[in-house]
Amino acid sequence: MRKGLKVVSLMLVLVLCVGCLFGCNGDKSNKQEANNDDKVYELRLSTVVNAPHPWIEMANYFSEEVAKKTNDKVKITVYPGGTLGKDETTIDEMRNGTIDFVLGGTQNAASFVPEYQVFSLAYLFNDADHFKKAIANDSAVFKRYQELYAEKNLNIRLLALAGGGCRNASNNLRPIVTPADLKGMKMRLPGSPMEAKLWSSLGALPTSLAWNEIYSAIQTGVVNAFESSISGYYGSKLYEVAQFHSETQHLFMLSHLSMSDSTYNKLPEKYRKVIEEVAVDAAKVGTEAGEKADVERLEELQKDFGVQVNKVDKEAFIQIVKPLHEELAEEIGASDILKMILDMK
Repeated sequence: MRKGLKVVSLMLVLVLCVGCLFGCNGDKSNKQEANNDDKVYELRLSTVVNAPHPWIEMANYFSEEVAKKTNDKVKITVYPGGTLGKDETTIDEMRNGTIDFVLGGTQNAASFVPEYQVFSLAYLFNDADHFKKAIANDSAVFKRYQELYAEKNLNIRLLALAGGGCRNASNNLRPIVTPADLKGMKMRLPGSPMEAKLWSSLGALPTSLAWNEIYSAIQTGVVNAFESSISGYYGSKLYEVAQFHSETQHLFMLSHLSMSDSTYNKLPEKYRKVIEEVAVDAAKVGTEAGEKADVERLEELQKDFGVQVNKVDKEAFIQIVKPLHEELAEEIGASDILKMILDMK
């Protein structure tokens, strides 16, 4: 009898101990959750461009909406004009967790994700609708790039892809109408080997330079030409040193909004969800702003700054570069992505 009472007593003590243990852990968990609710996260977003530019509109929308939807618990400060460094530098910083977001061109991210160079294939898309279909967050192309980030162990994640208008060629020598006009021109290009090959095939002499070095490089004669979005040309005042602007419309500007995994992992789940959802909407804002800016800025450049704008013989350019598409995509291991894009036509 006494032995039975001892067993019952021991069991009661055990139950009380376990209850206390779970109670303490529960209290600790609740306190931690409450602390997370009170905590304010101060984050930084880097971009190399200055206003007015679709990326600035996209970044500001992203910052404002995230703050609004988290009751100012997640505050994202936008650093424009390359104040935190050029794209390659800030992407490295993002990998280390010292910069939280980068909004930039995929051309400058190609050293980390070479497969981004597929979007540097001139005249790849039929039209703007084809381009927007390929970069949508629910497309097979977008999902493949998310997988590539993970496969390469970059410690960053892709939140959204966006447009930013068409890219044209500008220079300080003469109008470019046919590929022959490019012969001998020293042309600034981002660090994409594929783009260097494409422009070399058209007769240009490629030189790799950071975006914020173009102005002085043209002034000093290091380069004569460059290709860019109209917004980039306008926002960085490159019309002051390169008055000839040719509507090659060879590329749709592709932008990426990426986030440090270190930052993502330290945020509560509810804030992660907000960031992911707002990023999709911000991408649409950036794409639409680019399309609108192409029309408005081009008119302003001609009227207010005397820029000489000309049409080009697109077919002459297409005949040279299009046969290179499959070969160049295979070189960077992106034949699968090229096929996905072509199948969407």
